[in-house]
Amino acid sequence: MSIVKGHLNRVAVIVAALAAMLLWAAPAAHGAFSDYGLESVEASESTTQAGAHPDVVINFNLKTDPSSAPDPNGNREPYARLKSVRTELPPGLFGNPHAVPPCTIKQFSTVNTGGEGCSQDSQVGVTRIRQQGLVDLTEPIYNLETPNSGTVARLGFYAATLPYFININVRSGTDYGLTATIENPPSSLVIGVRTELWGVPAASSHDTLRLTAHEAFPEAKSESPPRPSGLEPAPFMTNPTSCGQPLSVTVATDSYQLPGAFSTMTVPFPTTTGCDKLDFAPSFTAAPTSQEAGAPTGLETTLKIPQNETAEGLATSQLRNAKVTLPQGMTISPTAADGLEACSAEQAHYGEAVESACPEAAKIGTAELDVPPLSRRMHGALYQRTPEPGHLFRIWLVSDELGVHVKIPGEIHADQSTGQLTATFTDTPQVPMRELVLRFKSGPRGVLTNPPACGTYRTSFEFGPWSGNPPVAGTTEMSVNEACGAQAFSPGLNTGTVSPTAGSFSPLVFDLTDDTKGQNILHFNVTLPEGVLAKLAGIPLCSDAAARTGNCAAASQVGSSSLAVGEGSSPLWIPQPGKAPTGVFLAGAYKGAPYSLVVKVPAQAGPFDLGTVVSRAGLYVDPTTTQVTIKSDVLPQILEGVPVSYRHIRILTDRDRFTLNPTSCDPMAVASRVTSTSGAVAEPDVRFQAAACERLALHPKLALRLKGGTKRGAYPALKAVLKTHKGEANLRRVSVALPHSEFLAQNHIGTVCTRVQFRSNNCPKGSIYGFATAKTPLLDEPLKGRVYLRSSTHPLPDLVVALRGQIDVDLPGRIDSVRGGMRTTFSPVPDAPISRFVLKMKGGKKGLLQNSRNLCGAAAQATVKIAGQNGKAASRRTPLADSCKR
Repeated sequence: MSIVKGHLNRVAVIVAALAAMLLWAAPAAHGAFSDYGLESVEASESTTQAGAHPDVVINFNLKTDPSSAPDPNGNREPYARLKSVRTELPPGLFGNPHAVPPCTIKQFSTVNTGGEGCSQDSQVGVTRIRQQGLVDLTEPIYNLETPNSGTVARLGFYAATLPYFININVRSGTDYGLTATIENPPSSLVIGVRTELWGVPAASSHDTLRLTAHEAFPEAKSESPPRPSGLEPAPFMTNPTSCGQPLSVTVATDSYQLPGAFSTMTVPFPTTTGCDKLDFAPSFTAAPTSQEAGAPTGLETTLKIPQNETAEGLATSQLRNAKVTLPQGMTISPTAADGLEACSAEQAHYGEAVESACPEAAKIGTAELDVPPLSRRMHGALYQRTPEPGHLFRIWLVSDELGVHVKIPGEIHADQSTGQLTATFTDTPQVPMRELVLRFKSGPRGVLTNPPACGTYRTSFEFGPWSGNPPVAGTTEMSVNEACGAQAFSPGLNTGTVSPTAGSFSPLVFDLTDDTKGQNILHFNVTLPEGVLAKLAGIPLCSDAAARTGNCAAASQVGSSSLAVGEGSSPLWIPQPGKAPTGVFLAGAYKGAPYSLVVKVPAQAGPFDLGTVVSRAGLYVDPTTTQVTIKSDVLPQILEGVPVSYRHIRILTDRDRFTLNPTSCDPMAVASRVTSTSGAVAEPDVRFQAAACERLALHPKLALRLKGGTKRGAYPALKAVLKTHKGEANLRRVSVALPHSEFLAQNHIGTVCTRVQFRSNNCPKGSIYGFATAKTPLLDEPLKGRVYLRSSTHPLPDLVVALRGQIDVDLPGRIDSVRGGMRTTFSPVPDAPISRFVLKMKGGKKGLLQNSRNLCGAAAQATVKIAGQNGKAASRRTPLADSCKR
């Protein structure tokens, strides 16, 4: 019966209250809705001690129309009816809804249906409400169950018979402080509200304010009989843990008559003091997900910050700055960039309290956060932030759960010389946190690479508190203990022309591979088989200035390159689809070589652009065989702090009619000498053999003419002209035996160039006995040079043709005597196409030939024997023309 009677009394009071509200609800006679606004705002707390648990009071009053009639309490009518109230608390001032048990919405709503409403165990404060037409009411504020509406907590109270809900949200877009919002309350003539939230709801100091709903209204009591809580004291409100910074509270209200036209007022909040009393004792661990030396890996880090969550103690300082330096040798893995995207600030909705929209392809890890005020651990993700010059490896820590939108930017700095990584987060939100677990992506495309050798490695850390006290620094150990055995440096080579048909043009593929852990290719030399040559005619050379930057003209390009870098089973290939192309260009003399290759590689992968890598390799030509050796510069080992481990180095020279196959089908090899970063040397080679040599013809033509004296004892000059036909085999050996009418004038063998002098291009002038020119379709200009007598291992000096021009070619000829006549044999002759060769030997005092008879008698013939590179031979008797008239 008492419950029914109480319910009838409350109904009667409700009817009376409604009548009073209607009586005093007439619009102002002289006021205007536009005059609506805040009259005053005040903020205070029971203690300013940092980390303490204060009772927080926020009081605001609305402007009232002085021309309206006062109610019996002297309150005048507001200019409009309150629609919403938004209160922004200072950052770092937090409440914990788990300090008291929540009241269900069903239980809360029983107040007007005869029920008792929420239990006093759920009370977290009181509010004093001033409404025109009613006495001032002191109402209990309850901690309500949190709805699934994106709020982190919900409080509720009644203003007489009208329920008010306070939704608590985190200002995720700005300072991560709390904002309390009352939206769309029942229309009433509220003119002022004083809200007091308790630091420790179970504290005995609040025992006389544990009002029941019925005591608050209709009994209009402002105090209750002393009622102990019965709960273990637990902190509900906690002060910021930073000191010395000015704090403020902002209150904004609008009205039903002018929705959206907010009146806003910001007032000071007491400055926090006593930060030196706060504890801060974080611990940290970091462990790779793989213990294999030199392999791609993920990383799991755990930061724990023990929290003082007792009612009588001070809260632990919140984390402000974090700095973690990984062990030297643990570096960024290039393989992680394959397929990786980046998340921009716009995509993350940084600075906005909405869900992020980072692409899934930008995800590089996961996160877990344990924040005491939240109902459970938050789960989130780590994303690659959009790189900026000088800030390539940036991350977002993102979580969109429990009504909170976390977007914390972080930076990873890679040392430009060593690749050592340091991760930093600065000015993190002033939020209490028990634990933060970050798990970076693992597997073949893990974001990191383990140190190359097994062992125990130390990660150093430094965590700074918001209290301003000294940071906590320390180290944590990680272990790398798998695949520890040292490996011998064993690169592989796969090189050859795409189509090895003898004498034809074909693209050349060069592929140097290396899977050796702990070592890296530093530089290499590659020697091509004899006869594998390049047609340089018609190609403009890249200038030295352009070669330094890689900005060579397209007309100089002879091919392209591709690289596979990074450890593990899935290296990163560059260039990636859609990225800038590579280029291989022909350039001029370099480090003693007559020509060079400029290799341009834009180091672009995923969202990263590490600039353009330009390397150069000299093209050295053996003057005797014209065999080409490519000598690379030292290869870049680290780019923007990212180590470059070369797994494949591929070069393709595919310019039309550039690379020429030999005309010899003898088995040969591509040889190399590869040096590692540790100084180890390997010499991999690969078999090479041209095909279809037998289809090449051999029909050279040689014309010989003597000029000068024809009488016996005279010393005539000699001119030899050799012509070959396009598409035929190149020459291997040429032997010319003059008839016995011409023998070697040994008395004219005077000055002879030594081999040392010849190698240094310092032969004496007296050793010159003739001149020669050679024209080849591979060069723009003919080669020209002198003919020397050079010391030999044979009884007679060698006759050496030293051709100079775009390249240097030396043709050594052995001089001997056959059947009383002089014979010269040029061998070896380079496997190179020579369309015309002219040799002019001096006569007279420098003549090496002497007539043994009068030449105007019977005509003489020379014996010419020519061997082709394909094994074919051409032998014939060739007339020795002279100046006699017959």
